[in-house]
Amino acid sequence: MKLNKLGILLLVLIPMLLIIGGTVSYFAYQKMQQQHQTNLAELEQFGYEMVPTDIYSKTMGELGAEQLPATFAEKKLTPTERVIRGLMRDKENLLAEQQALFDEIDALKQRIAELEDYKRLNKHFAPESFADELARIKSVLKSTLARMPESEPFSNIRLDVMAAAGTQEYERFVTANRLILDRAHKAKVVEELLPAYAFCVGNAVDLAANSRQEEHLLHNWFSQPDNNPLPRALADDLNTLLPACQLPLRKKLQASLPTTATGG
Repeated sequence: MKLNKLGILLLVLIPMLLIIGGTVSYFAYQKMQQQHQTNLAELEQFGYEMVPTDIYSKTMGELGAEQLPATFAEKKLTPTERVIRGLMRDKENLLAEQQALFDEIDALKQRIAELEDYKRLNKHFAPESFADELARIKSVLKSTLARMPESEPFSNIRLDVMAAAGTQEYERFVTANRLILDRAHKAKVVEELLPAYAFCVGNAVDLAANSRQEEHLLHNWFSQPDNNPLPRALADDLNTLLPACQLPLRKKLQASLPTTATGG
């Protein structure tokens, strides 16, 4: 009878003990997990909580009192903390250097933009070189000739020869008198005086040049006489014909000068 009671008691106690043990283990496991998460969070802040970003700045105490920066805190750091402190300082220094470089780049970009603006303005207002002026005179003169009905018999290369001849006389006139012509005077010379001379030269070339090759030689000579000497026979023909065109033009050019320039 006693054995039966003991057996019944064991049958009741063993499941209860198992239930209690499992419950205790479950709560112990939960507590271990919470502690593990806490440890991870603390580890993530390692180096920031242990070594503040600025241990030499003023802070506020728990009761609201202002705390002065430490003067000997560096000496109390552990070797690990000193390494972390050094790395943090290196990072701060690199960031400061990077920002300084960015500022320098911005300043250089601004300087480049200012220089480009200055170059554009200087190029716009600076007077053109004499070579540029002559090239422009030739272009304007050729366009002027091409618009005239008298130019219809002449080919494009002949018009170019005529414009080059007129530009050559313009250069001689300006250089001989050491002139800087104003816009109105240039317009009169190019639009009124040079066209008649150019057509005279066009007719002279027709008589002097016996082939297309000789016409090209005359074109090169009128464009750059010093670098393109003419064959003797062609030069003799041109020297015979050209003065008849040059003399009337040169008289008109000289007469177009202001009184102070001619001495009258």
